[in-house]
Amino acid sequence: MDDTGTVGCLGVDEFCIILPEIARSEDATMVARKVIDSCAGPYLIDGNDLFVWASVGITLFPDDADDSASLIHNAHTAMYRAKNQGRNTYQFFTMEMNRNAQDKMRLETDLRYALVNGEFLLYYQPKVSCITGKITGFEALLRWQHSARGLVGPDEFIPLLEETGLIVPVGEWVLTTACAQLRCWHDEGLGTPSMAVNVSERQIHVADLCETVRQALAASGLAPIYLELELTESQLMKDVDGVIGVLERIKEIGVKITVDDFGTGYSSLAYLKRFPIDSLKVDKAFVQDIIADPNDVSITRAIITLAHNLKLKVVAEGVETQGQLGLLIANHCDEVQGYYFSRPLPVEEATALLREGRSLDSRMMAGLKPSRTLLLVDDEANILSALKRLLRRDGYDILTAMSAEQGLEVLASHRVDVIISDQLMPGMSGVEFLRRVKTLHPDTVRLVLSGYTDLQAVTDAINEGAIYKFLSKPWDDGILRANIEEAFRNKEMADENRRLHTGLALANNQMTVVNEQLQKMLVNKDLQVMRDESLLNIVQEVLQQLPWPIIGIDDEFIVALANTAADVICGEGKPLLGRNMYASLPASLLAALGSSMVAETDIDINGIRYRLRGNSMGEHSRSRGVLLVLLPLVL
Repeated sequence: MDDTGTVGCLGVDEFCIILPEIARSEDATMVARKVIDSCAGPYLIDGNDLFVWASVGITLFPDDADDSASLIHNAHTAMYRAKNQGRNTYQFFTMEMNRNAQDKMRLETDLRYALVNGEFLLYYQPKVSCITGKITGFEALLRWQHSARGLVGPDEFIPLLEETGLIVPVGEWVLTTACAQLRCWHDEGLGTPSMAVNVSERQIHVADLCETVRQALAASGLAPIYLELELTESQLMKDVDGVIGVLERIKEIGVKITVDDFGTGYSSLAYLKRFPIDSLKVDKAFVQDIIADPNDVSITRAIITLAHNLKLKVVAEGVETQGQLGLLIANHCDEVQGYYFSRPLPVEEATALLREGRSLDSRMMAGLKPSRTLLLVDDEANILSALKRLLRRDGYDILTAMSAEQGLEVLASHRVDVIISDQLMPGMSGVEFLRRVKTLHPDTVRLVLSGYTDLQAVTDAINEGAIYKFLSKPWDDGILRANIEEAFRNKEMADENRRLHTGLALANNQMTVVNEQLQKMLVNKDLQVMRDESLLNIVQEVLQQLPWPIIGIDDEFIVALANTAADVICGEGKPLLGRNMYASLPASLLAALGSSMVAETDIDINGIRYRLRGNSMGEHSRSRGVLLVLLPLVL
């Protein structure tokens, strides 16, 4: 900055630089870069290295404004734009920035009246079972029907709700409305889907979320088991102990907790197991490229396995194609949500969807995932009938037998995944039956369901691996269904492990062949690298021996190449490499280059006349930037 500039402090960390002699915007750019570079540090404070980032906003007089107040306002607007771009950079003020700031102010004003005017409404996006293909629940999504703008998307107004604190009363309205609508669907006999409602950080830490939930449930008469609250990983990690306390009180009510956008936050496994949660939602960022990106498949599979090991349900959001659905089902995802099945719907269309009984195509489901076959063995017909009625809703292919002998016959003619057998049966006990099954059909998962317990026989069978679990009669429907679901997951995981083992053996053989080929390629590559290094050394030596200054500038205006002549003539004997061109090259050279950086003209440096040639790089290589060559006109 020259002697005509003025620097003033506007606040704790804000400074204003006035440059009255600036003629071009490029000159302002040069000053901004110097400011950013000079702030870069490090600064040694109390034995610690501190690094400072500067964000610079630039406004021009009289192009942007002709009074001081407007100019300062414009510079502020541009500075905040620079901060939003990642900091440590500069931005010129534009009229579009001003319009955006004014639009935000008008939108915030309208938001303050939207709830009173009844302009908010809910859309509902269904979640679908990966096993039955049927709708299991909905997520309530907030929309704004603006009187002038029409339907406003959530990305435009929800951040403003958070900033202004309006998210608390609006969140209460969402919760109350969603619960009331779900109770209406239940009362109309449209099944018993659940309802997921997103919770904001302010609702957790500012409002009494537990009381809000209780009031919404009481007003609607909805059973708590059908309500889910969704929180993101980042919300959970803001105040771990405080959030755990709130969630535990909500769980006591009977409401379920879901972690939304899982995989994009910063929670660790140690923290995850502390939260009283029921399910995880795989973020759509991992789902959208799951077909093409092996990393996304691996991450999604790991999340599903982790969740199932912690007895949690897994929901994948953002499912838009059949291929994505197929991979998720193959990796044992529980539920999916996304445009493949349905976009978010207004209440009338969501109601029609339930009345229609729409589900995923059963033929497609059969093609995507092998059927789950369950064999029930019990000598009491009423027990078999009760179990079939209970388990049919879970989409299993159910086979039955009224004795151990009949069970062996069924196994001889059908592929069976899981077996549930009574213990006390005539002819052959359940334990003895399952011992034989282990030998004949070792890949099955075997459970005993009985009101009679021969403790020693059951213990021996479990220790031998003949029985996976012992369950007692009379049973709890939820616990029984959960244990059977877990048994099928273990069966499918074991099947997958066997498949992977076979595939791994084949891959190892192929890798042996490929490794031999790679070794040959590496030998050839090493020879080529040696030749290239030798050639590069020669080129570098020639470059340094040339008597003419040669300088390479990259896209960030940093000197990426300079020979000895360039250091002596243009750098006053100091190395130019790695320095900013505006801070290190002679003024006459910078002036001749201008903004285009490509030129051919005559200049004076230290009293010597040179022909300057500036050429863009990249025509003969992948290099980017400009190559400057100075040829003396008088030798």
